[in-house]
Amino acid sequence: MELRVITDAEVTAFRETLLNTFGNDLDGDPDGDARFRALIAPGQAWGAFDGATMVGTTATFALQLGVPGGASLPTAGLTMVSVRPSHRRRGIVRSLMDLHLADARERGYPASALWASEAAIYGRFGYGISAYSDAMRIEKAGSIEVAEGRALDALEWIDEKRAREVLPTIYEQATAMRPGALRRSALWWSERRFLEAPYMRAGASRRRHVLARRGDQLVGYVVYRQRGGFHDDLPSGKTEINELIAIDPQAEATLWRFVLGIDLHPSVTWWNTPTDDTLSWLVTDPRKIYRHRVDTLWLRIEDVPGALAARRYPVDGALRFAIDDAAWELTVENGHGRCVATTKNPELRFARTTLGALYLGATTATQLARADLVRGDAAAISRADGLFASPVAAWCPEIF
Repeated sequence: MELRVITDAEVTAFRETLLNTFGNDLDGDPDGDARFRALIAPGQAWGAFDGATMVGTTATFALQLGVPGGASLPTAGLTMVSVRPSHRRRGIVRSLMDLHLADARERGYPASALWASEAAIYGRFGYGISAYSDAMRIEKAGSIEVAEGRALDALEWIDEKRAREVLPTIYEQATAMRPGALRRSALWWSERRFLEAPYMRAGASRRRHVLARRGDQLVGYVVYRQRGGFHDDLPSGKTEINELIAIDPQAEATLWRFVLGIDLHPSVTWWNTPTDDTLSWLVTDPRKIYRHRVDTLWLRIEDVPGALAARRYPVDGALRFAIDDAAWELTVENGHGRCVATTKNPELRFARTTLGALYLGATTATQLARADLVRGDAAAISRADGLFASPVAAWCPEIF
């Protein structure tokens, strides 16, 4: 088995291997080769070869990940991990992971992140669940009162050309303080967020774009698709939210009221709703909202001092902890952290996966201690809760 960086001539074979493994075909994304070359830098995609046949894939996106306090962390985005079913259980994933992580270290990334297709795989490589979302479904949406009596913004229907002009600025403002949100480049918007490949629609409409406007200020947007339908002569259409982004609660309420009031589409779904959205508090009948909590972003902290210095902290304090055989001391003053190696006895012990789970504030040290994933002094566990907390829930708005 040969494992190596793929050549430019092997891009199509790489994509075919990946798509076949996930049950798709090349013709579902006819411009995929060009998009791959635009998004994946040379030397950032690896293949596993059995003779001349590519049987495994992985690649790295160069990402900037939002962290608590509004800063961003350079992150190696692990993506496109696949192994053909004929070559399972041969250590190919582990070998490809070793290549990705070694390359990320060489390039100086403090962290690596991914969306896991299978949750049982990545903990063994040091990744912890750092963000969650709710898969949401609302039935008979048109019969629910939303944001009754609230001050709301105006709505503006726009085409895709206008969406390309204004959505990036709204997104940047709305997600500036959101841990887990990606900082989207112009290329990322063009090749990822505005992509309309046939496989993405799966029989649904093209994307619709609606803005929330407050005077001259654009304060939010919703992007969605529709599936029309009638059952027993009654409308049974579905609205599928792709993204709902708002800079404040008023804009959020405005967009939810719009989505749940779309005629002929009484069912609304959003597969990636932030866990701190306000919808349940805006409607007259919250029992019509069905939620299923899912893990989304997984994070491996490679450079412990660098990553801990990048984020901000809600309280000052100090904490000594050990990850495997390395001991560290985190000191926070005026919200800024400094982490150094120490020979002092650690107050807490945990694995690298646990630091990934704590880093964005999605999980508390107390909860992890109850699962025996954090061990140490109760006072130190409580102190860790305060240090790693985030007033804004971690959320990654997109899969990569």
